[in-house]
This record gives sequence, structure tokens and C-alpha cells, in this order.
Amino acid sequence: MAVLFVPRLAAAHTPGLSTADFELGADGLVDARFVFAAAEPGLPATPEDMRAFLLDGVDVTADGARCAPTFRDAGTYAVDGLAMEATYACPAPAADTRELAVTLYYLSALGPGHREIARITAGSATREAVLTGERRALALELPASPRRDRRARRGKLLVGVTAAFTAAMLALMAWRWRATRRR
Repeated sequence: MAVLFVPRLAAAHTPGLSTADFELGADGLVDARFVFAAAEPGLPATPEDMRAFLLDGVDVTADGARCAPTFRDAGTYAVDGLAMEATYACPAPAADTRELAVTLYYLSALGPGHREIARITAGSATREAVLTGERRALALELPASPRRDRRARRGKLLVGVTAAFTAAMLALMAWRWRATRRR
């Protein structure tokens, strides 16, 4: 007797587990891609709701300054998944950024058991973590850049020169004041 195996569709995306990838480009734009199981309870159904879900539910900051969000696209992914994409325009150039941070507020709406594998990438630097409704933030400290270091050294030099000039002017004023008092 021959055994016949009938292929079935497999579920590649597990409800309760999703991914979020953030990549900082040289132009200061952060490209983000979010992938969920389509059967995930609490996910938005319409394009307008998906847009609001990302724009209101995700916060991206560069050195504490909020990066302006733009919803790009949403659609099915690998039969049983839902993918959403957004771009975040950071105010400072990427070369000047010291820390990139993301907060996924939407995790609180997806239920207590939901887990998100989040990853931030900037050049060769990467940080990833499993986030939940209780732990919704992830930050990546960026490696030093020669441009940023040069600007910091220039700022320290300017502070030193200003302090020396101020001290010299105060000494000159004190000398003149003493000289006029003696006459």
C-alpha cells in the first residue's frame, strides 16, 4: 500500500512574533520595515489604519531629536504575513548622529505575549533586541565619525580661545583700573 502525502501551505509567520528593521542611511533617512503575521490580533486592516498604526505607534529619534515619519507602503508578505514600510527623516546628517533610538508604542496594543525582534543598523554598527509591551525601546550608539570628532575638537578649541581672550581682557582692564587709581 502506497502512502500519499498531500502538500499543504505552511504558516511562516507566527502570531505573537514580528520583526522591525531600521537602517540609517548616509543621507540621514531611516528606512524601516515591519513584518507581522497577517493573523496577528490587533493589527490594522485598512491602509489608512496601517498608516496611523506606524505614524502614531513608532518614534525614531537621532540624538533625542524626533525624526519626521513618512508612511511608504503596506501589503501581504509571503502569503501569511503583513509588511509595512516607513521612512524617518532625521534633522541632523547621519555623520553627526551619535545615537539612533526607536520606541515601538504599538507593542502595547498587540497583547502581553507579543514579541518583536527589532534591529537598528547604521553602516557596520548593529544592535538588536527582543522588545515587548513592557520594554518598547532600543537604541544604537553610533561609532565615532572623523567629521563629528573634528567638529567637537574645534568647539573645544573655540571655548579655550574665548576663555583665554576673556581672561586677557579682564587682566588688561584690571591693570588700567589700577593705573588710573594711582594717578
